Amino acid sequence: MLTLLQKSMKDELFSSVGRIGQVTYILRVLVSLALVALVYKVSTDYFHHDEKHAFLMPLAYFFTIVTGIIAVMTILMQSIKRLHDIGKGPMWAALVFVPGVNLLFVLFAALMPPKRS
Repeated sequence: MLTLLQKSMKDELFSSVGRIGQVTYILRVLVSLALVALVYKVSTDYFHHDEKHAFLMPLAYFFTIVTGIIAVMTILMQSIKRLHDIGKGPMWAALVFVPGVNLLFVLFAALMPPKRS
């Protein structure tokens, strides 16, 4: 499992060039989302451990928002690569920014088989 994760994470995350398969796409999306959840959990626990430090909670939200933006950009780039693999245009990746539709889009991109060319 570790070698599969290392293999799927070896190329650039912020590049839209190339193609990626279903497993790699699913792993990268899940790792991105897990990272946001981890940053939220760690930062809220750290900044809200007692009442006299509660004024630092906006920092927890700031770190979570920054991590979320990085995760969305990563998912966007990986979605473009996945769309290349299934034979669709990269403009469909803009659906990542539409609330509600983004979940359906990620499921579509994860489940579609690659186009043989």
